[in-house]
Amino acid sequence: MILLSILGGIFLFLSGIKIISTSFEKTVSKKFKTTLYKLTNNKIVGVLLGIMITGLLQSSSATTLLVISLVHSNLINIYKAVPIIMGANIGTTITAQIVAIEIKNYAIYFLLAGFITMPFFKKESNKIIPRLLIGISLIFLGLDIVSNSIASTNSTKKLSLLIENIGTNDALGIFSGFLITAIIHSSSTGIAILQIMASSNIITVRTSIPIMLGQNIGTCIDTLIGSLATNRTGKQAAFVHIIFNIIGVIIFYFFTDYLYNFVSIISPNNPSRQIANAHTLFNVITTLLLLPFSSTLVNISKKILKE
Repeated sequence: MILLSILGGIFLFLSGIKIISTSFEKTVSKKFKTTLYKLTNNKIVGVLLGIMITGLLQSSSATTLLVISLVHSNLINIYKAVPIIMGANIGTTITAQIVAIEIKNYAIYFLLAGFITMPFFKKESNKIIPRLLIGISLIFLGLDIVSNSIASTNSTKKLSLLIENIGTNDALGIFSGFLITAIIHSSSTGIAILQIMASSNIITVRTSIPIMLGQNIGTCIDTLIGSLATNRTGKQAAFVHIIFNIIGVIIFYFFTDYLYNFVSIISPNNPSRQIANAHTLFNVITTLLLLPFSSTLVNISKKILKE
């Protein structure tokens, strides 16, 4: 029964993200390709565009796969596509930041407001407002169900002990995070569950960080699978995404304690926010470090997948 509650909560969470994603896709998809083509000449603008689109779509995989499809179609040069992919990684952290906001008590009101106001919006493009309210409410209702289900289970102590044992080895934590995200196909869901468990004192934030790092690699699986239907250049763009995340994880592997100490200082007594901030810092810092070497990442990818 508890497992069904947890799965039901995850389903509501993913449904909320899907509603938000679909709503924005209907609004911006027609202009999206043209906008990407015009704005990709500047690396910084490319990163900002990746952040913005992923923040709206609530899926870095969706943004990255779209960019890969444009590379495949020769609408965007692979070198110009990389900054957008990097920005998509930053944009996906917005979900974790939203989860850290304590508005679950108002979620039901958002849901009612969404359904009540929907008939008053005649144009399809204007219905994004009530759909956004419904999507946000489902995210928080789903998380609340998962949180209550985990807290009520008699196996909480065993689960806590198991994860803490994994957490004693950062490399094992990274692998666990990779495996979890590869299976559930959503780093946002995986990180949200970490936030819930940390807030419920089932695991520590320090234990969560290596798992979170691994989840950033695991999210590349969807990109890799999606690229199988593209040409060699599209596959090379997908490999850049993988290389980017692996390098970032390797760098942060040696600074995990520093990252934990920093997020503990800037967001004390708030485990959920600490994990969200660690996730954001990982992606922002990795982007700042590797953006100047975006062309090098492409060249490495081309050597891996030679013509």
